[in-house]
Amino acid sequence: MSMNTAAVQRMIKAYNTGEVDDVAEYIHPEYLNPASLEHMDLRGPEAFAMAVKWLKMTFSEECHLDTIKLAERGDWVRAHLVLYGRHVGNLVGMAPTGRKFSGEQIHLIRLVDGKIRDHRDWPDYLGTYRQLDEPWPEPAGWRP
Repeated sequence: MSMNTAAVQRMIKAYNTGEVDDVAEYIHPEYLNPASLEHMDLRGPEAFAMAVKWLKMTFSEECHLDTIKLAERGDWVRAHLVLYGRHVGNLVGMAPTGRKFSGEQIHLIRLVDGKIRDHRDWPDYLGTYRQLDEPWPEPAGWRP
C-alpha cells in the first residue's frame, strides 16, 4: 500500500471513529474541502476535525463509511465509499428525522508532501434525501 492510500485510510478511520487527535499527521496545513465552506471558513487539520465532528453530530455516533474501492493515480486517490447513518442533527436547516440511511460517495483526494490537501466529495444527495422521507427545511432555513 502506498503512503497516499494509507493517508486516505487514516482519513476514513477518523470519520468512522471520531478520533481526530492525530489529524495533523496526515492532513495538510492547507487542507480544503470546498463543501465545508458552506458551514465554516476553516482550512487545515482544524477544518477536517470539525467536519468529522459535524458528521457525528448530524448522522449519529454510529455513522460509518465502508470502503468499496480505493484507486490511485500520481498524487490523487479516488475513494468509492458508502456512508451509513441515522439523521440525528440539523442538516442544512432540516430538523432531525431519526431515519436511517445509506448513500454511495466518491471522494477525490490530492496529497501534497504526503498529506491530504485537496478533497472533493460527491455524496448521493438525492438517494439520501429520499431515505430521510424528503424533509422540508425549518422556517428559518439554513442561514444563520
